[in-house]
Amino acid sequence: MTTVQPTIGYPRKRERTRRRLLRAGLTSLADRGPAGISAGGIATAAGVATGTFYNHFPTVDDFFDAIANQVGQGVEIGQATLTEIEHDPATRVAIGVLQLLHMADTDPASASAFVTLAAARPDFRARVRTIVSDAIADGVEARRFDIEVGSASTDVVLGSTLQSMRSLILGETTHAEAAGVARLVLRLLGVEPQEIDAIVNQAMTAAATPI
Repeated sequence: MTTVQPTIGYPRKRERTRRRLLRAGLTSLADRGPAGISAGGIATAAGVATGTFYNHFPTVDDFFDAIANQVGQGVEIGQATLTEIEHDPATRVAIGVLQLLHMADTDPASASAFVTLAAARPDFRARVRTIVSDAIADGVEARRFDIEVGSASTDVVLGSTLQSMRSLILGETTHAEAAGVARLVLRLLGVEPQEIDAIVNQAMTAAATPI
């Protein structure tokens, strides 16, 4: 009796299809918002049959979970890597702000999805808020930030960054303003004014190389 071995390329093809669906979903989310997303629309955008969508995601809600998890994991991994290579909390915050604004400039679909998920998905928003809150706590502990740890300081950083991303995505501002946003965030966190320009200049160099 001959045993048929699984084709080596099949798992890779399946993973490529999944990535295409997720990428199409990011674009659809950016263009239409959560209410405008459907299994058929995502499948068409990805160039596959609707049945293929359901082979990967049982429901559209499962698809949203996958997108939120993918984007959230990317942010968490980037932050963890950044913490390992940059020891100054103030510089880490500036780099994080600059990288998000860089994404808004170079990959508006992903950036728009990030902004939309932060507004529409409490679980995703909680993940991002935890990252921001932890970064602020590190800076306060290191006496780099003269501000209290809590919801107010988290809202200041996250709100300023998300609004700047929206403005950049909508063409209301340009990426040339990114350094100014980073300076503003550091001022709001209570970083010594005479240190801010040097921190942002260092962060701009680091942010030019993706983490």
